[in-house]
Amino acid sequence: MKRIISLTLVLLLLLPFAVSCGDDSSATLISFSEAASVEYLKTLDGKKVSIIGYMSSLSPVSGSFMYLMNMPYQSCPFCVPNTTQLSNTMAVYAKKNSSFKYTDKAISVTGTLKFGNYVDDFGYVYNYRIENATYSEVDTSNMSDTLRLWQSFASTGVLQDIQAMYDYVYFVCFWWSDSYITTFKDGSGNTFKDYWNPDIALRYIKNVEYKDGGFSDMYISEYFDGLVSRIEAVDKEAFSDLVQNIREAEALANSALSELENGGYKEVYEYSDYFKENHTMYKHIDENKQIEINNEWNTVWGNFSLWLAKWEV
Repeated sequence: MKRIISLTLVLLLLLPFAVSCGDDSSATLISFSEAASVEYLKTLDGKKVSIIGYMSSLSPVSGSFMYLMNMPYQSCPFCVPNTTQLSNTMAVYAKKNSSFKYTDKAISVTGTLKFGNYVDDFGYVYNYRIENATYSEVDTSNMSDTLRLWQSFASTGVLQDIQAMYDYVYFVCFWWSDSYITTFKDGSGNTFKDYWNPDIALRYIKNVEYKDGGFSDMYISEYFDGLVSRIEAVDKEAFSDLVQNIREAEALANSALSELENGGYKEVYEYSDYFKENHTMYKHIDENKQIEINNEWNTVWGNFSLWLAKWEV
């Protein structure tokens, strides 16, 4: 559901070398968990900051900016489901006339934190970034057991698949909203846009399957079990809180799917923010259920986002 962009590592390795960090003693050290609080970061707007993380391999060939994440071996930056709004990812821009060279090592980034409404070359949006940045590699040869475990977990690729799972859960919960508009053609070849209706949404959901690390042709009940098995194969105890989060996401998806299967929606004709006019759409028959699902989504996704941010180099 979310647009996935990929670039080859071969191209990235051709980027010009970045200038290493100089003296960052005056910089405020921030963490990804602290970055979860936008209010805190606003107090550092325009100030020099430093943060440690890993480059996403998705970066412009020009090396003008990079996505910094708190886990290695990731390509696509994390986003809020069904949006291009970055989540648990920091956009970092190089100094003028400088550029970044890709490395899979942990790096310490130093630059100026700036707030604003930004849209980058890939269409990702964010309201703050680090500018005029330099970086240097961090020695992790004597890494802690916790960091070693985190790197082992990140190398499985399961984090990207959990993100894809959340895209799926979001659709099950909010297929009826302005977040999703379907495009179709009539007999004359004219293209139209419209809301999903329950029958089409249900057929779509039932034709989504988790298989071989991605979505395939048919939904299967073992979807969430497969994610849990991969997580517990790394360390059952260390990631028990993540497993609990996956199970909460599963319960939410099942609850929302049950509403859809049992006809818990009604057709309404009212103003659409998307179409800017009155339009036929669908809403929950029980408005309290709609509020319940929305609140549960915010809780479950929020807990995953906070879990992801807590891991630091």
